[in-house]
Amino acid sequence: MTDQEILYIRSSIEAVVVSRFRAAPNVFLTEDDLRVHLCSNLLQHFGTEQRTQDGDKSISLHTEVRWYGEGNLKTRSDIVLVDVSNLDVLRHERMPSKGYGFNIPKAIIELKFRRPNGESDPQFVKKIQDDLSKLDLLRGIFHDAQGRDQTEFWMVILDKKVRLPEPVCAPDGIQVIYEFSSQSPLSPS
Repeated sequence: MTDQEILYIRSSIEAVVVSRFRAAPNVFLTEDDLRVHLCSNLLQHFGTEQRTQDGDKSISLHTEVRWYGEGNLKTRSDIVLVDVSNLDVLRHERMPSKGYGFNIPKAIIELKFRRPNGESDPQFVKKIQDDLSKLDLLRGIFHDAQGRDQTEFWMVILDKKVRLPEPVCAPDGIQVIYEFSSQSPLSPS
């Protein structure tokens, strides 16, 4: 992943999460709203059609990507950016039921969203920690032979209930963006 691509991911997250969520938190009612807004920004850079490894066309940005692997790994990621030149969409032999395959992703972004009436702090923190553990596991899988990361890992958290009392601690190599926005009560008409 190039430095320019990393900066574009960061600026897209900041535009959606920091600026938009702070200015108008109720634009986001669900985690899917967060995904749609972030993907909309990311598509501006990662939505260009390119040739796949097997001669078809695709783009770098994909959602709900499932991972299968050793140790009975069966999980999915919210947003994944792939190198299209390594993507096989027509005749992927290793995972025919999946219908596509690629080598190492450029970036994986996990999303978490808590509504004003959402789960308790311990429940929400557990969900966050579960996703951070998943990212850390994937990070270990996508190291190169010299132990260097080949993929960027992000966790984006929007919280509309209460500010978490403790900061979210992520393993090395995983960038966490946590944003809280208090909900102002509706004034009577």
